[in-house]
Amino acid sequence: MPIVIDGNNLLHSLPPHQRSREAVRQTVLDQSRHEKISVTVIFDGPPPDGSPATEHLGQVTILYSGHASADDAIISRLPSGGAARSWSVVTNDRALAARVRERGASIRNLAQWTGRRGAKVRPGKPRPKPPLRAKEVEQWEKEFTKGTEPENDGPARVFKAKRRR
Repeated sequence: MPIVIDGNNLLHSLPPHQRSREAVRQTVLDQSRHEKISVTVIFDGPPPDGSPATEHLGQVTILYSGHASADDAIISRLPSGGAARSWSVVTNDRALAARVRERGASIRNLAQWTGRRGAKVRPGKPRPKPPLRAKEVEQWEKEFTKGTEPENDGPARVFKAKRRR
């Protein structure tokens, strides 16, 4: 499923001190690193001085809309007919979202897109590890006592007594 990202929309969702096209570029590269899909980011306006109008970075392509609006450039990238169903556009822009749905593609808001790929922006609580099962405890006991011959079984009994509940 190819993804098209509204670059300026993503740019304005970043913290104020990180709002740059370079930060968006890096965010998209980080988020899509482990994906096997093509991602296209489209920014409004011409490219910055010294930058190409199209930049290919592996599976990520950065485009600038030039004199057209980025919204129009995004819509023009989507195939027509049933093929559009396999495409997804990432934006929080409601007007663009309505046009994308009319075309037949799906919409993801920025939170869905970044959250799906484990963004560092809003880390969740770490999940606690489940307790070891009795069989796993036995395996670890065997592992830790390999090659040792206790002089008496006092510590072993204490350890086993502690693990019983």
